Amino acid sequence: MGAVGELAERLDGIRVRANAPGMDIRAELHNRTEFTLSFGESVYEFVDERALERALASMARLLYAGWQRQYREAIEETGLIIDPEDRHDFDFQEECRAVESYGESADGRVALSAVGMDEFSARIKSGTLRELSENEFAARVSEAASLLVADYQAKTTELKIRYYG
Repeated sequence: MGAVGELAERLDGIRVRANAPGMDIRAELHNRTEFTLSFGESVYEFVDERALERALASMARLLYAGWQRQYREAIEETGLIIDPEDRHDFDFQEECRAVESYGESADGRVALSAVGMDEFSARIKSGTLRELSENEFAARVSEAASLLVADYQAKTTELKIRYYG
């Protein structure tokens, strides 16, 4: 396997976990776009939609920061240079930080959005926590998160083509 294949395999192997600040809720990102969400005992039964929206946004920030850290470590081992070297590179990174991404579950109950994968927000349709089981809700969040990442990747790929051909 060549260096690019080894790097892709290493990036696929990145696994990041995050806990919601002040709540017993855990999220995990693996294989670049696969998410899991789990709740401590009785948490789902007593949490409300607005508190859970804040928790999801916080965990998204933590997951992305953790993924970026491991991504940089993997890249550094290859000797590739990813830091901006000139105005063109800085402009590209600035545009990436402005990319607006969105992912929504098929039933419209859970939506996640981000600006540049730095500012995250979550929207949970009122009544969702009463109407869905914990596992059903976690599946909707995972679906929305995967679509959010896919949207971001597609938009940054367009930028890469525009900037670097």
